[in-house]
Amino acid sequence: MVRKFTSLLAALALAGCSRETVVDNLVETKSAAPDKAAAAKPIAALDPVAAPSESDPIEQAKQLINTEPTDAEGLRLRGNAFFTLNDFDAAIADYTLSLEKAQEAKTYYNRGVAYTAKGEHELAVADYTKAIELRPQDSSPYFNRGVVLHRLGKIAQGLADLTEAMKLDTTDPHVPLNRGILYLAVDLHEKAIADFTAALERDPKCVEAYINRGYARHVRGEYDLAIADFTEALKLAPFNAVAVGNRGNAHYKRGDYDAALKDLTDAIQFDPREPQYFNNRGTVWGAKGDHRRAAEDFTAALERRPDCAAYLRNRGHAFHKLGETANAQRDFTAALALEPEETASVPAQYLQK
Repeated sequence: MVRKFTSLLAALALAGCSRETVVDNLVETKSAAPDKAAAAKPIAALDPVAAPSESDPIEQAKQLINTEPTDAEGLRLRGNAFFTLNDFDAAIADYTLSLEKAQEAKTYYNRGVAYTAKGEHELAVADYTKAIELRPQDSSPYFNRGVVLHRLGKIAQGLADLTEAMKLDTTDPHVPLNRGILYLAVDLHEKAIADFTAALERDPKCVEAYINRGYARHVRGEYDLAIADFTEALKLAPFNAVAVGNRGNAHYKRGDYDAALKDLTDAIQFDPREPQYFNNRGTVWGAKGDHRRAAEDFTAALERRPDCAAYLRNRGHAFHKLGETANAQRDFTAALALEPEETASVPAQYLQK
């Protein structure tokens, strides 16, 4: 029985380092690690190593890798075992041996998944394409190829594949979810919202769909609707830093600074390694006139990402408001060294004559 490959993309989160000095910099992901993601799902091979009623998949995999199969199916299943144990090179080797004995769609598909896990996207696309040629009625290769094409920057082709996958699979929420993210990549927010809504119709408990739809609504300036979506996500996943952090950003845009501070503080507690939450909370402190706390938060963001010019500019502005011109000069100079074109974001007195 075919097991669906779970999505490579992940729900939208805060952008790593925006060139803006304000808080509305919420973006990229369903991209999996290393991108910031909400509830990213693991890669899965096409067919399970063991049936659900059998022993633990890891133990089953360990047993399978010690076998010496000679037939195509046995080699594919041992490849699945190696994949389960994260030995992708060994998995690819077994899938290749299997394909030498029998050209099967599921084996091309599995090898494509292994190439995807290694980041070898062009090879993955070639294998998914071969799987489609052999079994055009299967949605999974279209889905995976669409996601990988997105990673390669081929948005239009990715959209076409995910559209085909939606025709073939009317139940999996990750298909419209991922197509919605591709629509976001080309700023087609209304279409993205429609797809995230479709994902929720397929699975009303899809946290990523609520977060992504909330993000799309935030971009459109629909802050109340965005807050409602982030709140629904938090009902399902109360400790989701991306959801609560993005809700804090929406509160900020509505001018509700106290609610924004609470949410961003929660986001920091849930994910203290993410610098953008500190940066965004610092921006809120600045809006409230507490520039000392703002500077402290921007410092915390810089400790986690020292090479972010936006964080340096933000702290420079906080020091400027505090009258600490030497510190402000240091930060603005460092920011301009990283982004020399951003002179408009620096007060004139700190520009080198």
